[in-house]
Amino acid sequence: MIPTYKRAHLLSYVLDGLTNQSYKNFDVVVILKPSGDKTEEIIRKFIKLLKITLIIQEKGYVTTAMNLGLENASGDVTAFLDDDAIPSSDWLENLVDTYALQNVGGVAGNVIPAFLNEKDEVEFTGKHSEVVALDYEPFLDIIGQKIWGCPIEGLEDYFVYVSKAGIVSYNFKIGILSNRGITKSLLGMGANMSVLTEAIKGFKLPDSWILGLGYEQLLGWYVWKKGYTLFYNPKAKVSHLAHGQTLSRNVEDFRKQLLRQAEGQLLFYRLYGLEKDLSIMHRISWIIFRTFLTLKKAQSLREVFVFFKGTLIGNTIGFRLLISNKFGLGYDPLSELKALLEKVQ
Repeated sequence: MIPTYKRAHLLSYVLDGLTNQSYKNFDVVVILKPSGDKTEEIIRKFIKLLKITLIIQEKGYVTTAMNLGLENASGDVTAFLDDDAIPSSDWLENLVDTYALQNVGGVAGNVIPAFLNEKDEVEFTGKHSEVVALDYEPFLDIIGQKIWGCPIEGLEDYFVYVSKAGIVSYNFKIGILSNRGITKSLLGMGANMSVLTEAIKGFKLPDSWILGLGYEQLLGWYVWKKGYTLFYNPKAKVSHLAHGQTLSRNVEDFRKQLLRQAEGQLLFYRLYGLEKDLSIMHRISWIIFRTFLTLKKAQSLREVFVFFKGTLIGNTIGFRLLISNKFGLGYDPLSELKALLEKVQ
């Protein structure tokens, strides 16, 4: 399943990678939000090589695209691939093999940073996955696992997990070992992940994201709550191309930085009332910790400003969502997230 928007040039690398898969029994669902960049022409070139279903997305953002794709998922396993993530030739084979383990509901894979050189050839920037935290601080990690980063009960041995503060977190000790073999983990990144289709039958993501921060972990949490185990397999690799169109990496765009910070606060509020182990006290502890860490490590006043304003806006929107859900008021966070972009232009 590949959602795509304004990526005609890059999409050809992704589809070409799929033509070279060692595992052959798969279909491709492309969800296209038209942009006039002739993506349709790229897809037509690969229809003879791949079994492609093309779905046109007329409105909405990433979660709208995901929901359209899920409605058309027909395989035993649904694999998610970004339109700028080039799969290795054994990507699907390694994902599928992992489902041979007992009670597997989802498998995430390795995401390796890469770029296109002047000859439009792919070059890797390192061996480490983008989801593996490299700034491991043992003392902070030990304390964090007990206070601000305490895992929801049952996720203590997961690499990627949701904390009691409602934040996507990483168990650094497990992360350091994760590239050595298969590890329990919630879904790390939409660039490279998969779920058992039966486990998400009838599931629908809220259409209230722009960047989609945390939707992967919401999906993974849903599968986990149904009693399945999820894993991270480092052998299932994709090369994630760095480029200006990737919203999460566009550090020069203040509006999207602010939006990213605000959206990152909302997983807690989306899960509150559904996950009994979420804790307001852990949430407050996390905000205090992140505040001190930001003040300590920030390299500019702009970075500090984005953190404080984005955190305030995100938690304000989240609180309104809680009140709306409690009293059935029909509040839509998406309208305020859109307004956030417009106000800071």
